[in-house]
Amino acid sequence: MENIRKTEKVICMILEDINSDFSKELVKSVANAISEKKQIRLVVLPVKYDYGIEDNSLHKYREIYNNILRFSEICSIDGLIIHLGSVSERDKDSHGIVDELLERLADIPKVLVASDLKDAVTVNYNNENGIREAIEFIANIEGLTKICMLGGRDDNKDARDRKEIFIKCLHDYRLEYSEDQFENTDMSEDSFAAAERLLDRNPNVQAIFCINDAVAKGLYTTLKARGKIIGRDIMVFGFDNTRMSSDLDPPLSSVGADSSSLGGRALELLLSIINGEEARSDTVPTRLYGRASMPYETYEYNPIELSKAEPAFIYKMFNDCFYRYKLESIDRENVDLKRLFFEFMSKMLTACKHSYMDVETFGKLNMMIDKFFEKGAMRYTDSTKLTTSIEKIQNIMNKNARSLAATVFINRLFARMKDRAIVNQSKELISHERKTNRVRQQIKEFIVSCMDKTGCSMYRNFDKLGLDNALLFIFEKPIVHDLGEETLLPKNILLKCMMHMGDLYLMPEERQKFRVEDIFGCNKLTMKCNGFVSFPVICGRRLFGLLMCELTDDICENGEFIAMELGRSLALSEQ
Repeated sequence: MENIRKTEKVICMILEDINSDFSKELVKSVANAISEKKQIRLVVLPVKYDYGIEDNSLHKYREIYNNILRFSEICSIDGLIIHLGSVSERDKDSHGIVDELLERLADIPKVLVASDLKDAVTVNYNNENGIREAIEFIANIEGLTKICMLGGRDDNKDARDRKEIFIKCLHDYRLEYSEDQFENTDMSEDSFAAAERLLDRNPNVQAIFCINDAVAKGLYTTLKARGKIIGRDIMVFGFDNTRMSSDLDPPLSSVGADSSSLGGRALELLLSIINGEEARSDTVPTRLYGRASMPYETYEYNPIELSKAEPAFIYKMFNDCFYRYKLESIDRENVDLKRLFFEFMSKMLTACKHSYMDVETFGKLNMMIDKFFEKGAMRYTDSTKLTTSIEKIQNIMNKNARSLAATVFINRLFARMKDRAIVNQSKELISHERKTNRVRQQIKEFIVSCMDKTGCSMYRNFDKLGLDNALLFIFEKPIVHDLGEETLLPKNILLKCMMHMGDLYLMPEERQKFRVEDIFGCNKLTMKCNGFVSFPVICGRRLFGLLMCELTDDICENGEFIAMELGRSLALSEQ
């Protein structure tokens, strides 16, 4: 029986739909808030949204998949961060399933995210700040009067709150509202039909608020099909400010966290509870991040401020351009990007102020700008936002320039910044596409390699899945799940194989056995990872075990499919 590491706290995240942009960013914000000094291990258990009342194959799959929750009840865990939406509303339709889970986990410190549960410590968005900022801009600055909303599910707390705030803001700015201006969605990208109905009822709509960025993506498709130019014919803004918002065409204005993230604040409260300190429910302030779909500018660059080149102004400039950095402050490449930005920007502004820059300084600034982008600056902004901001600063500095030589140097530096931004963004897109194609090829190779229908073959070819760090735990006998019945997990489980820093290890029989309650603290899991995501290995009604993978964007998208292929291979080996 293997030992477990005793020096770490195990924080478990239970959340829905890990492949959604909101869930991926929530997990990442928790992972970023965990520093190596805190000796915390993050383990994510993704579950499926399921009312438990549908009599179809999808419901059956979800019910079997959600057996992963049993591990949260059995395994040794120091604290929980849970995102299951509107818990109390959902249990009206799901026979108290979530409430039963929370009762079983009652003795474990926990914080709920985006939840309506009254008797628990929760973290929610302060929905009003950002929505009011957007409506004020639309009504007072743009002078628009016909604003509609694509909302969410009636059982979702945020959906209800955001609708109430939307209506209240319209009334506060003396704009008319009727229920014809509102349409519910399932809060996913599949919002085309809802968008069609809303647009049919409101042919003269001037702006649309979407309950989240995913719904806005569906609206984009509908608007483009109708020949509407987003940002000109109809303004659109969403909520959550996910990475998706800046990738849309045109980039989407969206309301998001301002000074702290939901995940980061949830972790702070949870650690307080674990340490025996008092913790109360809290809200995270929001603001509107303007992009091309609604040309809102958070900050206008002032020529006087630029000419003074004061540190406070330069840091304000950084926060405006690289707005995600303060929310992901631990996700660094051993370089303080904010300080590096200050170093080269302050020298550029000073050169403009004194109308002088020598060749040596120009060369050093070129190297600093290159390093800034090489170390991942584009992760914290979007290319349109950054290039627009650079051009505004550049225009002001050129107007105030008094030296041709200094101006030429400064403009070349600005041009270098824009070039590096575009190049690095392009490299990221190409890298993502190549990685996606590589993952597909690796899974295909794994499937082919397992066609001899032996479990041993599957373990020997585990490295073909392309996982750098992963553990595959398999029960001695598969557990057959009876629909509607509680699944009982055995006390022990076998670690069949593992990937460690890209190398495959097949575990000898005498070192395979672990107690199920110990697997989240397994000393085989490298501390160099930000966290781990666990997926149930299932096929049909059988639960074979658990796949634990290093937390990456790729595994959030592909982990469930990989676990399904493992389950299929194990099922074939039994035939």
